[in-house]
Amino acid sequence: MKFLKGLLLVIFFTALFAGAGYGGSYAMKQQWKAEVEIRQPNVEQLGTYFSLFEMYQLLNGNKQEDQKETVDVVYNGFKQQLKTYDSLANFWLNSDFYKQRQTGIEEKDNAFLQELIENTQFIEGNPARNIPDRISLALDNPKQATEQLDNFVKYTNYLAQQSLYKELIAKWKTLFNQVNLAAQQSTDNAKPGELSWQGKLNMMKSVSPLDNQLVTFSYLKSPTQPKVASPDRLLWMEVGGAVGFLFGLLLALIFAGRKQNNHN
Repeated sequence: MKFLKGLLLVIFFTALFAGAGYGGSYAMKQQWKAEVEIRQPNVEQLGTYFSLFEMYQLLNGNKQEDQKETVDVVYNGFKQQLKTYDSLANFWLNSDFYKQRQTGIEEKDNAFLQELIENTQFIEGNPARNIPDRISLALDNPKQATEQLDNFVKYTNYLAQQSLYKELIAKWKTLFNQVNLAAQQSTDNAKPGELSWQGKLNMMKSVSPLDNQLVTFSYLKSPTQPKVASPDRLLWMEVGGAVGFLFGLLLALIFAGRKQNNHN
C-alpha cells in the first residue's frame, strides 16, 4: 500500500510538471527557422570570370588540370563571406528589418543585432557523408525568415562577387604590366609551342571584360516554408516531466521516512 501511494505521488507530479512545461512553452518567444542547402556553382554561372581566371592562370604559368579549381576558388570566396562577422553585421545593420525594430536605446539595439547575427548560421557540410552545406536563419515571423534568408544569400553572393572581381583585376593589372614590359624588351625568341611575349600581350588585349554575371554558389534546396525552431515543446514537456518525477520521488521518500519514524 505504501509503495502504491508513493508510485501514485510520483506519477501525479511527473504528469503535473510535464503539463506545466508543455503549457509554459507557449509563453515563450516563438522562432521560425528557414534553411537552404547550397553547393558549388556550375561553370555556366561564372560568366566571363571563368575565362579570364583560366587565361590568367595559363599566362602566369599555372596551367590547371580541370575546371574544378576555378569553381573551388569561387565557392570558397562565397563561404568565406558567410563566415565573416563583419559581413553578417553589415547585412543586418543595413536591413529594413533591423531598422524598423530599432528602439533608439543603444544597449537594447546592440543586443537585438547580436541576436540576429547569432540566429544566422552557416553549417559546413560533410561531402564524405553526403551532407550538404547549409545556411539557416531563425526569426519570430516565418515569412520574414524566408525573405531575409533570401536577401542574406543574395547579399553574400554580391560581396563574394566583388571581392573575387577586385582580386582578379589586381592580378590582371600586375601580369599585364609584366607581359607588356617583357614584350617591349624581348626579341621574341620563343621556343616551339610556346607563346611569345607579344603573343601573350595580344591575348590579354583581346579578352572580354568582366560581365558582372558571376554567381558564386548554387542551390541544392532553395528557401522553403520555415519550421518552428523554438521553443521545443516536447523538450520542455520532457524536462518538466523529469523535474516532476524527481520532485515526486523526493516527496514519496520523505513521507515514507516520516511514517517509518512514527512507527518507531
